[in-house]
This record gives sequence, structure tokens and C-alpha cells, in this order.
Amino acid sequence: MQTQQYQDYMRSDEWEDKKQERIAIDGGCVMCGRPISRIRSVQVHHITYARLGNENVLTDLCTLCGSCHKKIHAYYNRRRA
Repeated sequence: MQTQQYQDYMRSDEWEDKKQERIAIDGGCVMCGRPISRIRSVQVHHITYARLGNENVLTDLCTLCGSCHKKIHAYYNRRRA
């Protein structure tokens, strides 16, 4: 279950800035290679939640399309945030 703190952070300007920075770095889905222009639902995945709120944009996050985001969470049996 998500905490209120997590939900607030995911709606913050700080998270939006990190998310946009990671999307610009990757340019598309890092799993399937689909470019940003062909992704309906661009999502940024937390590789780890260990530094939530203090993520390293280069090592803790990656850009995925919605389909690949579902697949990676299913593979690791993790709930999607």
C-alpha cells in the first residue's frame, strides 16, 4: 500500500523535474526501444525505491512505455506505483 508521503512526492514539482530529465536522457523506452514520439503513456520507472525523494536520475530511474512498465513489475512481482 502506498503511503501519503509517496503519493505527495509523486505529484510534486521535484518529481516532475526528475521525470522530465530522465525522459530527455533516454529519448524513449529503454526496454523495447520505442521512441518517445510513438509512446502513448511515457512512464519513468524507479529501479530502486531506496533513495525515494533523493533519486539519482542517472542510476535510479529509467524511461519505459506503459506496456514495458507492466512487464517489468510483473517480472519482479512489484506493485506499480
